Amino acid sequence: MTEDEEDWEDYVKGGYHPVHIGDSFSDGRYIVVRKLGWGHFSTVWLAKDTKMNRHVALKIVKSAPRYTETALDEIKMLQRLITSKNPPVPPTSANPNPPPSHAHTHPGRSHVMSFLDHFRHKGPNGVHVCMVSEVLGENLLGLIKRHQNKGVPMHVVKQIAKQILLGLDYMHRCCGVIHTGSFL
Repeated sequence: MTEDEEDWEDYVKGGYHPVHIGDSFSDGRYIVVRKLGWGHFSTVWLAKDTKMNRHVALKIVKSAPRYTETALDEIKMLQRLITSKNPPVPPTSANPNPPPSHAHTHPGRSHVMSFLDHFRHKGPNGVHVCMVSEVLGENLLGLIKRHQNKGVPMHVVKQIAKQILLGLDYMHRCCGVIHTGSFL
């Protein structure tokens, strides 16, 4: 095992679901193409969505109750990001009746991951919550490593910072979500 692989000892009851290239999920809708990554919480796979004829990211969460509970909380938050219609703009003395604006027109919406589907999958290690989203690019840590820890070019840093701030503004203004986690 390397730091780029999850611990095989976690493939037990309550742990990871064993996945193989070509496996299908959700009654054959999603077919696994290759592994994208893993974390303490889940493994993530590139999959083909046979219904929509596109590639998606399939996140398969460990089956222990604490991971299931966290995954269900994440699903609620992700659904909130895609179903928000109007921002919770509080009235002010200068503007006692602020006009509603639609979340889909906010410039930060395109910088927030699109959540597409979720379901449960029964496997040898338990019942796993699975989440489907659009396929994203490299994370910030990967970008830093690709530049051999010598610094990412300033124009790239500025572009990423702008996208993060626009996404956060959308989440806060249009969805009432305050993100306190990491962006790496």
